[in-house]
Amino acid sequence: MSRQRVYEYARLWVPLYDAAALAVLRPVYLIEAADGFEGIAAEKNTTLMGLFNDLGRRGWRIEATAQRVSHPSPEFQMLIDVTLDEADHAVSPDEVAHAVGTGGDPAGVVSEFDVYGMRRRGRHA
Repeated sequence: MSRQRVYEYARLWVPLYDAAALAVLRPVYLIEAADGFEGIAAEKNTTLMGLFNDLGRRGWRIEATAQRVSHPSPEFQMLIDVTLDEADHAVSPDEVAHAVGTGGDPAGVVSEFDVYGMRRRGRHA
């Protein structure tokens, strides 16, 4: 008798920040799954490969090629911003702006992401 393989799918959103630093990964990432977003704060020196390795140990296989998403829809952007604020433990835009040094731009509002497809073998009850 063959057993059916069941997979769970998600997307890894790695945000890039303000226009002056588009190449710099923000030390926060999001996992978008069927039940919503999970925002995760990473160490400042986390590399993309380190992130892939960490998630790989949790059973995720991640597509190596990202889709670049620029300027998500306003509704989606609001959801992302709230999630990133929670993950960053941001207190207020002013405090974050001073910490990041963007001169009033709260943490360099995130509008560009590299999005990677993820899948892992579903867990059976």
